[in-house]
Amino acid sequence: MLASRVVLGGVFVAAGAAKIPDPGGFAAAIRSYGLALPEWFVSLSAHALPYLEVLVGLYLIAGLFTRLAAWAANAMMCVFIAAILQAALRGLEISCGCFGPSSEPSNLWLDLLRDLGLLALGLHAALLPPGRFSVDALLGRAATETSRPPG
Repeated sequence: MLASRVVLGGVFVAAGAAKIPDPGGFAAAIRSYGLALPEWFVSLSAHALPYLEVLVGLYLIAGLFTRLAAWAANAMMCVFIAAILQAALRGLEISCGCFGPSSEPSNLWLDLLRDLGLLALGLHAALLPPGRFSVDALLGRAATETSRPPG
């Protein structure tokens, strides 16, 4: 469980942090998918999504609100998978924009496999208890210890 949380959280932190400095470049990457998204949504996503990715990643790494963070990561992964899959099926040659803007097209099929693997890690983190190396477990232990009668 710890490995799933840390790997998935680390990927989310790295991906989000790489997009934060260039929201315009990330907006261009979103547009490159050719989806019929309103411009306000593209702009909102380009500005907010990287911070959400970093926040969810940090929660996963710390093991705080673990299940909620894992389900949030899974929801984002499902959206990313759907976007990449439709682009790959349409034969688009684009950069996925996953780790910030790039002028080089990525292999969308490999991106899809990577994201399916990350979804598997997210499901593992969401469906199992957070484990003893998590803030959730520490808070659970503290609550149990304080509710015991003395002596």
